[in-house]
Amino acid sequence: MAPQLDPGSLVDVALPLPLQQAFTYALPADVGAAAGTRVRVTFGRQKLVGVVLGPTATRPTFRVRAVDEVLDPTPVLDAGQLAIARWISEYYFAPIGEAVALQMPPRMVDGEAAPDARTVKMVTFVAAPAADTRLGTKMAAVMTWIEAHREASAETVRAATGATADTLKRLQTRGLVALRDDDTHRDPLAGVNLANLGTHTSQDLALTAEQRAAVDVVIASFGTYHGYLLHGVTGSGKTEVYLTIIREALARGQGAIVLVPEIALTPQLVARFRARLGDRIAIQHSGLDPVARHEQWLRIRAGELPVVVGARSAIYAPVPNLAVVIVDEEHEPSFKQENSPRYHGRDVALVRGHLASIPVILGSATPSMESWANVGRQKLIRLSLSQRATNAERSMPEVTIVDMRSRLTADGEGIFSNDLCDELKKCLEAGEQSLLFVNRRGFASSIQCKACGHTMACDHCSVSYTWHRKKEKLVCHYCDARRRLPPICPACQHQGLGEVGFGTEQVETVLKTLLPNARVGRMDRDTTRGHALLRLLTAFRKHELDILVGTQMLAKGHDFPRVTLVGVLLAEQGLAFPDFRASERTFHLLTQISGRAGRGDRPGRVLVQTRQPEHPTIRFAMKHDAVGFLESEQVIRDLRGFPPSAHLALFRVVGKHADAVQLACERIHAALVGAQPDDGSVIVHPAQPAPIERISDRSRFQVLVRAAARQGLRHVLAGARHVWADARAFPGVQVALDIDPYNFL
Repeated sequence: MAPQLDPGSLVDVALPLPLQQAFTYALPADVGAAAGTRVRVTFGRQKLVGVVLGPTATRPTFRVRAVDEVLDPTPVLDAGQLAIARWISEYYFAPIGEAVALQMPPRMVDGEAAPDARTVKMVTFVAAPAADTRLGTKMAAVMTWIEAHREASAETVRAATGATADTLKRLQTRGLVALRDDDTHRDPLAGVNLANLGTHTSQDLALTAEQRAAVDVVIASFGTYHGYLLHGVTGSGKTEVYLTIIREALARGQGAIVLVPEIALTPQLVARFRARLGDRIAIQHSGLDPVARHEQWLRIRAGELPVVVGARSAIYAPVPNLAVVIVDEEHEPSFKQENSPRYHGRDVALVRGHLASIPVILGSATPSMESWANVGRQKLIRLSLSQRATNAERSMPEVTIVDMRSRLTADGEGIFSNDLCDELKKCLEAGEQSLLFVNRRGFASSIQCKACGHTMACDHCSVSYTWHRKKEKLVCHYCDARRRLPPICPACQHQGLGEVGFGTEQVETVLKTLLPNARVGRMDRDTTRGHALLRLLTAFRKHELDILVGTQMLAKGHDFPRVTLVGVLLAEQGLAFPDFRASERTFHLLTQISGRAGRGDRPGRVLVQTRQPEHPTIRFAMKHDAVGFLESEQVIRDLRGFPPSAHLALFRVVGKHADAVQLACERIHAALVGAQPDDGSVIVHPAQPAPIERISDRSRFQVLVRAAARQGLRHVLAGARHVWADARAFPGVQVALDIDPYNFL
């Protein structure tokens, strides 16, 4: 517990502002407060909620305002949480107020009080209907469901059966069910039938020798900091390792945090965890209802929910007596936050583990280059799972590369080779399921004039529109601008506008023509909004669909036991991306999507269509050779001076007026060069337009700083801070600093 600061003390307060400093206030004359306590203060003409960081180190020479109100009788943030906030602020050059705000749910940041108890209508089974009782379809469905489950919330019953509130009342009138109001906690997954998200057992599974060895090593390190890279091939049972370790933590009265890369994966993992660990699971991510998120946070802090599962923001969950932190699919770029503070969830997890003296597990079948390098530097300990956990005698799926430069295709659009079409037919005949991966949504990647070559480009961004035929709209995937397809070319007035390239929508359409008896679904951002994703996954798991076409969402850790075939279209698509991580991301995607095949009782096979069959990245992925790829890529990174062999910082400068943006960027560049050492250890690249020069009518420039050592990078950034951190110096222009950037567009 932080020591109480006396009434009238001068304190530093972190405010939720994009400023690089804390602010000094005086506590009220009759009220004290400890570090970690929320206070309400006046800042200019605003009333803001901040958090006390501690006593002011030096007495200011200016007049100090008094804190208007102390909001908490005891601190809401402990010393560990404040330490993490300080590290984020220092490492990422982020405003301390924004770093502190990460530690709390949004309602607490806004000064809201704890949410009131929630009244929930509960349904309890009373008696089965008599044999001669006639019930409507929905009433009968409710009785079948509630007899099996005995009791549930009305919301859950309605979601599972399609019943209405009136249906339940009529059943109560007949004496078949009882309805009552209960004060209960909010369940973020209320209405989601977790049973449909996979077949999960409440029994511990027998561990393989490799799994047991990994579990024993981690458990033996409880109470000390160690970073582990759990490197296991797809299907090797990494989740089973996590569950066994967490069960041991719970047996010791401790807790755990598990990070997953996508919010969409959270319900699936929670379903598996709840089946094994019971209802002691909390969910934390930015997509939750704010009140439910606040309530969950309070229950986590009280020790009621010792296991937290969530996206990157879950790393800040206030789990008391934390035993272990797990980052699943640690290679995923979605762990990097793209708005301020621009932290990386994996790196914050390692820091939290170090500060708390607990082990941290980074799990992946395709480790990131950064984690692999840290194994070589002995900052991480590698734990290997080299075989699949079920049917260990079966090898990884057989992979065939289809060279699209010479293969005949089954459709006029050139999407499906005859080889892939034949394999899809075999799957259908055998009653098996297939996945088709193409990392582009929409029907066509662009619309182009056949006469003059003009491409339909977004009016607000420096990118072409994507054609969505079902919507009959041209859509910009950056600003979401939409327009109808014009009848003639706006450049030459010719009528020959044509579709170029293909995406998931066109693949789905062509597939239904080639295989009219196949039940086809599509998984991309256009089809998975809200609960649509869970409905789609449920339908696929219940084999109501034969083939699922999708983008990279397909590769995100799904376990579909009936999938025996994976087809990859345009395997080389990501290799030409203007990013030094293009090969790494392509390898991750190809390996992860290939790993979805053959995870059940039947062997899997993968067909990869490409026009670059000899590319090393594709070859490594098709051999499931992560170590070979990582070692080969490391040589390239060393030669070119890219991370993890170097350290980067990227300044993004954005504004409505291109001249002002360019001028601001050049001034920042000059300041950085002025702070640059003479030994060549830090390189400040010239100010230049971003690869996408304009998004939403805002011009974009950037400056890249590259350094051989972290300390050299920090020295240059700190030396130029007086320029780039002064918002008043660049009116109408926004300057953002990204440490360890992942997005260069």
